[in-house]
Amino acid sequence: MTATILKTTGLNVVYPTPTGQFKAVNDVDLELRSGEIVGLIGESGSGKTSLALGLLALARHPGKVSGHIDFQGRDLLSLDTDELREIRGRSIGLITQKPRQSLNPFQNVGTQIGRVYRAHVKASKSEANDHAIELLENVGINDAPRRIRAYPHELSGGMAQRALISMALSAQPELLVADEPTSGLDVTIQAQFLDRMWKRAEETGTAVLLVTQDLGIVANYCDRVLVIENGRLVEDAPTRDFFANPRDAYSKRVLALAGERAVAETADAGATTAEPLLRIENLRKTFKLDDGKILSAVSDVSLTVMQGQSLGLVGESGSGKTTVGRLILRLLDADEGSIWFRDTELTSMKTREFRDFRSKIQVVFQDPFDSLNPRWSVEKAIAEPIDLHMKMSKDEKRLRITELLEQVGLPESIRTVKPAGLSAGQQQRVCLARALSTNPDFLVLDEPTSALPPVARVEMIALLKDLRERLGLSFIFISHDLSTVRELCQDVAVMYLSQIVEMGPTSKVFAHPEHPYTQALLDSVLFHDPLSRRVDREHRGALVGEIPSPVDLPKGCYLAGRCPFAEEKCRQEPQLLEFTEPGHLVRCWKAVGGVLNVVDSEA
Repeated sequence: MTATILKTTGLNVVYPTPTGQFKAVNDVDLELRSGEIVGLIGESGSGKTSLALGLLALARHPGKVSGHIDFQGRDLLSLDTDELREIRGRSIGLITQKPRQSLNPFQNVGTQIGRVYRAHVKASKSEANDHAIELLENVGINDAPRRIRAYPHELSGGMAQRALISMALSAQPELLVADEPTSGLDVTIQAQFLDRMWKRAEETGTAVLLVTQDLGIVANYCDRVLVIENGRLVEDAPTRDFFANPRDAYSKRVLALAGERAVAETADAGATTAEPLLRIENLRKTFKLDDGKILSAVSDVSLTVMQGQSLGLVGESGSGKTTVGRLILRLLDADEGSIWFRDTELTSMKTREFRDFRSKIQVVFQDPFDSLNPRWSVEKAIAEPIDLHMKMSKDEKRLRITELLEQVGLPESIRTVKPAGLSAGQQQRVCLARALSTNPDFLVLDEPTSALPPVARVEMIALLKDLRERLGLSFIFISHDLSTVRELCQDVAVMYLSQIVEMGPTSKVFAHPEHPYTQALLDSVLFHDPLSRRVDREHRGALVGEIPSPVDLPKGCYLAGRCPFAEEKCRQEPQLLEFTEPGHLVRCWKAVGGVLNVVDSEA
């Protein structure tokens, strides 16, 4: 029997409120054992994060932690500040969900990783710097010697999350508390991190508490499942028992919703009109770095979105998909290429002209809380774009806001509430209502479901499908959640290192991927089946090595250094995006020529 690393008895996390004491964590008893990965799931606001922090004797101000936390024979709540500081980071590592709130904006990530490492390990600055580079490489960040000099705002959300993971693992803790560690990561990097975490637990006996909203992660990597509801643990079961026969009502609801999604059909690719709404031609975007080198973010991207069509844009972090979205919105200016919206060319428009035009193209970003002014009510947040782009009387505006709240499934009573008083799902619905307020024809949806809990995510997908069908909306859906793209998007474009490598109807691309990179993405999807755990499966055609640096792009195919099918021709000759059949394009000469034998995916 494995040894107990941490045990709580009567753990409480309490916050004072104007109406009395609120117990975010209520009388929780739990054990975490050596080499065991325990998944913690629950609704938004159920107490998951409060419990995760509470295990380190931490609570957000002005919360208080009470009860008993036995960590290797010592009660953490009886230790002084210096004793706790020695344990936190060294013996217990913590990964939080929102990296930009956890990283210091005034220090580069190398300094921050090195500081945590040197706080617990005797090492010089040079040794800490080398260790930081090694850690970043281990979590799949390319060009690590350059990245350690970057500040948090210079990294993508996925890269910032991986920097935070590196900090937590720097001193090789015996217990890792990971609060949504993969929520900002694409599927391949997520699988890479989870595989390493699982192997580390197995080889070193590290105990892991993994807070997650992804039941695929729970099914594939967790030995045991905890379910929390209103601050209380309502279920504690081995993973296979949990999926086979959940006891709690919330558990049954989440698994039922997951089952509905698993059997959902791919979006109908024929439900669009013949008229193109958005047309992108040969788009290119580079960034000049401080050292004079050029980073290629988007290379020769062309795609078309029809009226009423939804196009999924997928790829690893740093592939360029978010940059494409920002170029469409003119938040960035393209180096080359053109963007047509119906008969209007957008890239040549002056800033003032496009400001008036922007009401036709709106955006919903990944993190709803960061997208909303924390001091504004829901009503004021939705009213802002109306005031900027539409002439309405006070009564007309109030009626329009009521209509928008109804469209996105929010009650009228929510008008006066501020973002902090809303769940993540409600916040994202407010952001969607803001985007719809000017009657746009096109939306850029940049990871709009990744920060949502399971139930809210399913509800948001259903809402987007309904709006597309009811309002005739068109949108680009940027996401690393391939299951959502499969269900929501009629067509899909797969990006790798600034290029589109495969594009076509979602049903065809997902059922018969022809590019090795697309196959690797689909192989990384985690299904809600604990009887077919990822770590027990043999991966055919898996990619090897790290993503090349976008500063020093390969001469030939950008994937050649990682592709198991690559030949010398692949390394020497650039690949063209060509048709393999009508409507299906692939950037691989072996696929186009029928030479490549890629295993079909059933994702």
